[in-house]
Amino acid sequence: MKPTFIANIVTNEREISSLLEYFSKRVKYIFARSANYTQTSEKYLSKFHILKSFVTIFAVNHKIIYTMKNLYLLFTVAITLLFHACSNDYERMELTPEDGPAQISVYPEKDNSDELSGTTCSMVRTILQNVASNDFAKTLGNIEITNSQYKEIAEFTDDLVKDCATDFEKYDAAYKWIVNNIKYVYRWVDNRPYAVFTTKEAICQGYADLLTVMMHTQNIPCFTVNGELYQPGYADWYLGGHAWNYVYADSWYISDPTNGSSSTISATTSYAHLRPTTITIPIYEDDICKYNFNESQLCVYGVKANTAQVTIPYSVNGIKVTSLNIQEELPDEVREIYIGSNIKTLGTSSIGLSSYASNVEALYVDPENEYLESYSNVIYSKNGSDYTMLVVAPKVTSIELKAIETFDKESKLKNLQNLETITFVQGTKTIGAWTVEYCPNLHTVYVPEETVIEENAFTGVASHFKIVRSNFTNIPEINL
Repeated sequence: MKPTFIANIVTNEREISSLLEYFSKRVKYIFARSANYTQTSEKYLSKFHILKSFVTIFAVNHKIIYTMKNLYLLFTVAITLLFHACSNDYERMELTPEDGPAQISVYPEKDNSDELSGTTCSMVRTILQNVASNDFAKTLGNIEITNSQYKEIAEFTDDLVKDCATDFEKYDAAYKWIVNNIKYVYRWVDNRPYAVFTTKEAICQGYADLLTVMMHTQNIPCFTVNGELYQPGYADWYLGGHAWNYVYADSWYISDPTNGSSSTISATTSYAHLRPTTITIPIYEDDICKYNFNESQLCVYGVKANTAQVTIPYSVNGIKVTSLNIQEELPDEVREIYIGSNIKTLGTSSIGLSSYASNVEALYVDPENEYLESYSNVIYSKNGSDYTMLVVAPKVTSIELKAIETFDKESKLKNLQNLETITFVQGTKTIGAWTVEYCPNLHTVYVPEETVIEENAFTGVASHFKIVRSNFTNIPEINL
């Protein structure tokens, strides 16, 4: 195979040296990702560092001059590198070392996992069939209750079920007490479990959360789900949002204390009108991530791995992971996130990575992903040739945006504390009011000459902020 080195070289105000530094990081990381290449990694890395020491890049009037000595080292290790450091995020390496062919990717490998399908009821059944233990449901999740409040409900529940011999009998007693004693109200009400327990008024969330707490006091697996309520027997008659429970009492029961219905998980037609979309408690965990069911997808909602680079897994427990919707702060060490071809969505609002990934400097999406694309540490959803901006790596300092006709207040260019430069490329027709807000270190934006900039397009930026008008993209590409 003929060695090829494709590089995108940045001139002007960006430092050329960062290219080689970034290249070195990518090579080292990619080798480190595979334990099977531990011995050859050190050999090739040592040769790479020798080569790097003989590569000098100069930027003179936007012309690139290369001085490369000992070029034969590239041929010795027979490396083929596809590297787009700035204008593309394709991070896949193909190696043909003398030891034999190899292919290493920073993205998760595809496997034979099954994607959740069918109704959301069947999706949750599949999830529950694949849990290692039902103990995952012995948590209160984000339910608000104090220790003293919990103790009072526990004492009451203990007395309520004192004559019950099985978990089902305990569940049935608590369920029937709620059905018979809590009144549904059509006004605002405090839905926290203790308030429902004392005032005996609630809407559906209060009913469900109180049952979860009462089951928790008896060490019975139970969780609250949120989703859609349909008229029983009418598949298309949507009634509204709803909350109910899944309870494991010798077997799984789908329990709707608000409407007084309870059925085993095998009686699928009995609860077909209850269509879950969100389970907020952690369902699965591995060494890398935590998973729940969110917006009808098996979702990564948290990261456990406290490492600089995190690759989002392709699957867990035999089920394909299709959503990355972060709902808690990422570990401090996480700097780069690699997203595979399996991820379809970052959540409806796409705010998770913006809100909970404060130290992340780089975001990459597998080029084989049909739904998402990364470019210059920005992730977009794609629909054919149309792109919608979803999230910017929170700690990025410089970005180049894809050619989108109109940027406006819905653009994700808000509260980026480290952002210093933005390049808008040709094809951008309008930068609307409030496109960029609260980016205090943003000092320069590059804008094509024909692009219309509306008043207040850039607010909350650096005091020495400037707009540079040019059709030059600031990222010329050369092939060697």
